[in-house]
Amino acid sequence: MTKRIQRVVFTAGEQSFNLVLRQSWICFGTPLPLLFILNPEVKSDATNPVPVTIMKTNCLLVLGLVLSARLVAQQSTNPPAAEPPRVAVPLSKAALDKINSLTSLFDGKTLDGWQQHPPNSWIVKDGAMSSLGNARGCIYTKGEYGNFRLIFNMRHALAPNGKDHQPCFLIYCAVPAEGQKGLDTLNGIQFQAPNGGSWDYRVGKNNDGKGLFSRKPHPKFDNHEWFQVEILVNTNGTARMAVAQPPGTRAIEVLDFNDPTAGRKGPIAWQIHNSGLLEDYKDVRIEENPAQDKFITVE
Repeated sequence: MTKRIQRVVFTAGEQSFNLVLRQSWICFGTPLPLLFILNPEVKSDATNPVPVTIMKTNCLLVLGLVLSARLVAQQSTNPPAAEPPRVAVPLSKAALDKINSLTSLFDGKTLDGWQQHPPNSWIVKDGAMSSLGNARGCIYTKGEYGNFRLIFNMRHALAPNGKDHQPCFLIYCAVPAEGQKGLDTLNGIQFQAPNGGSWDYRVGKNNDGKGLFSRKPHPKFDNHEWFQVEILVNTNGTARMAVAQPPGTRAIEVLDFNDPTAGRKGPIAWQIHNSGLLEDYKDVRIEENPAQDKFITVE
């Protein structure tokens, strides 16, 4: 079914042309504008009320596209509805008690148990581990972990120099050899929190994972506000990340990783991807060899 909407007469050089705009309904009611640029010498009659000769003039076709786009935009009266806001549901007391019972990796006062690369890039501020944005690099645990559950809170600030990047942390990292500088990414697997980007920094890889990551549907989280991350990591090469915002509410699984060749025991690292990035981490807790490969925060 088609319906004529409008006829526009315009002049190109010394010659006038008719632009007939028609609208067709196709594919479940989706409107599609159709353009016909017509020579006015073609006459309409009772059996053919709309001329059908189409001019092959590129400049006129471009003008027709512009006019059609404006017409369709003006006629749009039903914009798509905004996605309803996600309702944050508090975690149960049992889940909160379980989280609080885990082993702390950060005391809120010092950086004891952590190693910085480069040096003097992190401080403790207002009870959080805070990056200074001095340079690209990371801060990582002196301890090495194999099968574990990690839960922490974080937030991200825009880079003052404009070179922003999603906040990210690393698992399956390699410890630099004694006296060696090591790679600034520790040859690890990167998870970007809270919205699920990724990267594979292993030697010979250096790509976004190429099918090793599985992204789950989820609402978009605001990385500038505090959020909570729970990740389950296994030496068999599987890792799963869930995110909650605000912390203390039910989480949603966001990103999974699976590659048996990646699994290994190693440090955990917070990565500063670009110079200038300012990020905060706190309430960092770990459970080694969890009895169940099941999220606490996803109830």
